[in-house]
Amino acid sequence: MADITLTAAVRSNLSTLQSTANLISDTQERLATGKKVNSALDNPNSFFTASSLNSRASDLGNLQDDIGQSVSTLEAADKGIQGIDKLLDAAKGKANQALQSKDADTRAKYASEFNELRTQIEDIAKDSGYKGKNLLGGDGNDLLVKFNEDGSSKLNIGAVDYTDLDSEDAAFKLEGISTTVGEVEARDLKQAFTLGEVGQIPGQSGSATTTGLTDAAGTPAPIDGDETVGGTGATGFTDITTGDVIKVKDADGNYLKDADGNDVSFTTLGTNTLQEVGDGIAQALRDAGEENASASISVDGQLTLSGLKNSVELEHKTSSGTAGQALDTLEIRGTYDIKDTKLSDLGAFEDGDRISFKYGDNARQYFDVTDSNTVEDLRAAIETADGVATEVNASFKDGQLILDVGKQDLTFGFDGAGSGGEFADAAKNVVGKDLDSVAGRGWGSDELIEESLDQIRQAQLDLRAQASTFGTNLSVVTNRQDFTADLINTLEVGAGKLTLADSNLEGANLAALNTQNSIATSTLSLATQAGQSVLQLIR
Repeated sequence: MADITLTAAVRSNLSTLQSTANLISDTQERLATGKKVNSALDNPNSFFTASSLNSRASDLGNLQDDIGQSVSTLEAADKGIQGIDKLLDAAKGKANQALQSKDADTRAKYASEFNELRTQIEDIAKDSGYKGKNLLGGDGNDLLVKFNEDGSSKLNIGAVDYTDLDSEDAAFKLEGISTTVGEVEARDLKQAFTLGEVGQIPGQSGSATTTGLTDAAGTPAPIDGDETVGGTGATGFTDITTGDVIKVKDADGNYLKDADGNDVSFTTLGTNTLQEVGDGIAQALRDAGEENASASISVDGQLTLSGLKNSVELEHKTSSGTAGQALDTLEIRGTYDIKDTKLSDLGAFEDGDRISFKYGDNARQYFDVTDSNTVEDLRAAIETADGVATEVNASFKDGQLILDVGKQDLTFGFDGAGSGGEFADAAKNVVGKDLDSVAGRGWGSDELIEESLDQIRQAQLDLRAQASTFGTNLSVVTNRQDFTADLINTLEVGAGKLTLADSNLEGANLAALNTQNSIATSTLSLATQAGQSVLQLIR
């Protein structure tokens, strides 16, 4: 081709035709694909920017599918809650019917129907899943909804458990009812525990007895200003006169006071008998809070004060202000009060022993015996333990620990070197043992039916609160679903602005190029006519 010689005009026209043909080809490609940028060669900046936008839109599109499935999961859970709420209404109706009937067989029948409704509640919850995720199924069913590509924007929707109402993890409490007639009337809700033999604790005795309050004949006698009671020194009274005062002190030497803050005392009269003296002292003690204080005089003239909780001392002063005899040195020890006694001082317990207890199906709890804790510490631990109901009451009476569990089961255990007393006695280590637990409380009394109604009402409150929570979650998810759809559209439109061709513009360009191509072809033809004239001359 290098040997072929073309005129400048021909070469110019050929170049124009080639350029026009390339432009026509590019324009036809844009019209065919609808894009003005089909590869990085067309426009690298626009091509790669548009590719990035389209990739993100694609990723969000995949997330949009997952978000849509999350909406369906929430809707399935909401349908389950609606079904459970209707069953709770039906269960409430059965309980009210049982409440209106006093026939045990009829109540057992309604209890059976109630239990069936309870089973259906569990079944509906089990059937409320969607694609393997059940928000009413408890552990392992939490739903994580991701809203962006790296998962930094997300919502965790916690599952609740309605599938096993006997479980401690159940979202609400609805106990099954025993259908055995009369079973619920036999209950042992109260138990008295004797905590073992009390050792001889220094300074503790049941009562105080003193001699000396006798006359010469050994019999109780009036006390007046002229009489000298037989005996001398610390064993008897001498020179007791009208107006003598007997006061009471505690073990620390402080005077005991009555409710008004006055020192309690007894003042003798000239006509007092020994019994009246003793009664006067006992009354003074009762005024000071020793409500069980009493006095007695034996046939040999001994004064005995009994029923005291604390140690006291009696002080006797004559009407002249001088100290009287005997009573000013007499110390009376209070009766033994078990609540203040150290457990390790009881015959049944040793340092290092462990008392265990639990309420119903709650976790077992432990109380460790030490050299310092008291019976009162144990009582407080039992009464304030985790899972305890407000009805539980622990108190002391006659040296025993009294436990009243109300409507709960309380089980004890013991481990250690001591004997454990009655806490280790299998016959007494369960209080409320005839209370039917989860599977059978019975409807043998109106109180128990009311308890079931209370549970239903609380269950419905809990259920509706959970429905509200799921509703809020659904609003968040649907809002993000709409937002994601709008964002995907924005990304795709932005990518299109960079790469999409204007078909009207490209059509006009093609028409113009075709016209230009025709003109260039004609021009080339004219340019070659000069050579043809020379050829004619040669011929």
